[in-house]
Amino acid sequence: MKQTIGNYASRPVCVVEAEARVQEAMELMSERCISCIVVLSHSEPVGILTERDVVFAANWLLGQPDLLLKEVMNKPVMTAAEALTVAQAHRIFCQHRIRHLVVLDRRLDMAGIFTQTDLVRSLREKVFAGVRDVSLLMTPLVLQVAPDVPARYALSLMARRSVSCVVVVENDRPVGIFTERDVVRHIARGVDLNAVPVGSVMSLSVVSTPATSTPLDTVGLMFKKSIRRLLVVDECGVMTGILTQTDIGRVLDYQPAGLVGQLLGDPGF
Repeated sequence: MKQTIGNYASRPVCVVEAEARVQEAMELMSERCISCIVVLSHSEPVGILTERDVVFAANWLLGQPDLLLKEVMNKPVMTAAEALTVAQAHRIFCQHRIRHLVVLDRRLDMAGIFTQTDLVRSLREKVFAGVRDVSLLMTPLVLQVAPDVPARYALSLMARRSVSCVVVVENDRPVGIFTERDVVRHIARGVDLNAVPVGSVMSLSVVSTPATSTPLDTVGLMFKKSIRRLLVVDECGVMTGILTQTDIGRVLDYQPAGLVGQLLGDPGF
């Protein structure tokens, strides 16, 4: 049986009208712990606001609480039929450098949203067969900051490098992590990121995994802990990299295109 995005899409879709304030959308994203909101105009999806968009638009958002969604949303929103296979969705993610697809049913109504998290959830054990451990998938270059640097500086690093987080390090030891979700949560609460050190707004829970862990075990840990990234450490416990859901999805890049479809239950891909 083919694996389609309709089988794995997250439901329901959280929507907000284009005339709503960005502040309201961020409050909703923070309250529901979701990575995006679909923006509607006359009941039709016209854009999307993601955590990454908030990071990029922070210069506007921090000083303009009345900014409207239509002014900062990413448009147009990309849609796909729920019959689209997971293998095809992965290709779209890579080609367009996106992490969200709005899923439409046969009547072209919104039926869900397929995210990077859903893609990882769909991966089968045999997809990882040729990858012995996570050291082959991790990102070895980890952006690091000290706890006392302004949170705004950490945010600017994330925006400039187009990454989802920075690791907060003290005395050569990771003590926290500052993520896109943290950015949304604190801006939604009205925190002035110019005025606070990153150590006061970072997430304290830092989960790590040995570099020798198998990708399948690591995916299981991510879902068990409800996290989207892990620090990778060597046998001495020293940080050697970071592993995100985007990195996990790259396991498909190790496979020939035809084989990817077969591994994901889509022999016709």
